[in-house]
Amino acid sequence: MAKHVLSFDLDDEPLTIIAVHSGEEDYRLVYWLNKILNLRLQREAQDLEFANHIFAPWYVFENELEFTRFVLLPNKIEGDTADQGIDLFSGGFKQVYYVLPEFKKANYLLKIEGASDIDLTEILNKLKGLPEIVMAYALNSQQIKSRTNLIF
Repeated sequence: MAKHVLSFDLDDEPLTIIAVHSGEEDYRLVYWLNKILNLRLQREAQDLEFANHIFAPWYVFENELEFTRFVLLPNKIEGDTADQGIDLFSGGFKQVYYVLPEFKKANYLLKIEGASDIDLTEILNKLKGLPEIVMAYALNSQQIKSRTNLIF
């Protein structure tokens, strides 16, 4: 009997990741992104769950006319081990999780899916023009070692 193997390559779909350095809270950053990029990012009802029961808020806007999807999520997520309820002496510690550990200094990640005709330099220039954003730059997909964390 013949063996069939399916392979899935993450680089098949056009995907852009923008690292955003900002000290603002996520809801304030979403307000400014919506205003300057003409988006309608909205917080999802269910938070994303990462390793060890760590949850993160995420904001999504799907543009059905242009077949694009914008997702904003924090790169650094802090969770409390007391919520896990393992035993009496294990609680009270902060656990830090990074979505992309190779870019620990980035506060937020803006994931743009299916953006083949969106001008990336225009988006980056608009982001850099915001006083709330310290720095924004596109990530090279070859540098991202933990690409599986971006599948959701």
